[in-house]
Amino acid sequence: MAHDASRGTGTIVRARADTRVLYVAWQQPDRTITPVGRLTIEVDGTYEFRYLTRAAAVMGRPLTSFPAFDVAYRSERLFPFFENRMVPVARSDYADWAASVGLEPDADPFEVLASSGGPRATDTLEVFAPPALDRVRRLASGRILVRGVRHRGEAAQIAVDALRPGDRLEVRPEPTNDVDRLALLVQPRTGVPLGWIPMYLCPALHRSSEASGGDFSRVEVTVRHVGDRHGPSHFRLLCDVVFPWPFDNEPFDTPDFA
Repeated sequence: MAHDASRGTGTIVRARADTRVLYVAWQQPDRTITPVGRLTIEVDGTYEFRYLTRAAAVMGRPLTSFPAFDVAYRSERLFPFFENRMVPVARSDYADWAASVGLEPDADPFEVLASSGGPRATDTLEVFAPPALDRVRRLASGRILVRGVRHRGEAAQIAVDALRPGDRLEVRPEPTNDVDRLALLVQPRTGVPLGWIPMYLCPALHRSSEASGGDFSRVEVTVRHVGDRHGPSHFRLLCDVVFPWPFDNEPFDTPDFA
């Protein structure tokens, strides 16, 4: 079932040679983060939003902007639901912010959403891009916002303050985590844990490490942007992640993303 939402007032993106994807995740009351929706830009430049299979069971009721779980919403413009989550271009420091995360000032909405996570203070939703694949080198790569820095205490805040773009971090399993048994901590090679890899990426990183005999040292985490500790807590630490992917399917080719 499809719904034409093309009368929206959002940004238009020109046609591309490929379909691009962003996912929407919802944080449940127990802090579990579950993917619930998928936004795509099709090759003709149109947008489509669909709920994932698990969304109804996880959320209970749909989002006000997309009121039916079984509808494919389509539009020639970016849906206001997503446009309202973008860092405003009118912000006086927008160009500096874009440069700090490796974006051009005229970056398209997908790039802006993927870099910022699209958070709002009024809900517990976030937006993220799937890892990109290099089939020749058998690697996957993506960009993440490190989670929970503010929950790690003052020592972690001080350690984050000392980081600079290009610094390398490492990943360490935390099997005793009471929210997610696949939890992965992010930390300097010497120092205190800074926070966690986003929950949605942990299964793929575990699968990658298992192919390397349980070795997480091949997961490369590089600092891209360090936010002010008095700024938005979700944007404290932005990193690039590269990891081996010797498999034929994609990292998010799992039931969670169906």
